[in-house]
Amino acid sequence: MLLKRKVHYSEFVKWLASVMTGWILLVASTSPLHAYSDGAITIHEVAQEVAPKASLEVKKDPTGGFNVHVSSSNFVWRPESASREHFVGEGHAHVYLDGRKIMRIYNEWFHLNTYQFATRAGEQIVSIEFVGNDHAPYTIQGIPVGLEQIIDVPFDEIGPKDPYTWKPIAIGAIGATSLLLVLLTLRTYKRKRS
Repeated sequence: MLLKRKVHYSEFVKWLASVMTGWILLVASTSPLHAYSDGAITIHEVAQEVAPKASLEVKKDPTGGFNVHVSSSNFVWRPESASREHFVGEGHAHVYLDGRKIMRIYNEWFHLNTYQFATRAGEQIVSIEFVGNDHAPYTIQGIPVGLEQIIDVPFDEIGPKDPYTWKPIAIGAIGATSLLLVLLTLRTYKRKRS
């Protein structure tokens, strides 16, 4: 036997408001999480003689972006040890484009996808910074060990100016839909009561 419980209007509105608020907060408050974080609270000061040494070769990829080769010595690439204990002379590298950290690399070759990472066309600096397993940078007299090169990003290879421009539109659409849902529910509820 089913028991019919009479739902009071105020209970229903409170429940609906809670559900709607939870939904809006869930969607509106989730900011994009960054895949990488500097996270370093220390540095690894090394002498010039034992510091990682490298050369940088950047070539335009005919299909877009750039193919980058980081030839290194005095450095052992250790992808399996990333985010673990530091051992002198090993680690990985952080890649920056125009001062923004865009990725980690774990070996000497990588593809720089300008559509994904470039926010403007024209000349920009690609920087490679050698870091220990624990993400702390190698430094010589406080200056990070790495290299940089200027690249020229074509206009047709840049991504949208702001990949999160959809967010205000989506929040507005969710708010409008929620308001319509509340109004329709209230209208239906009032009709059933009369």
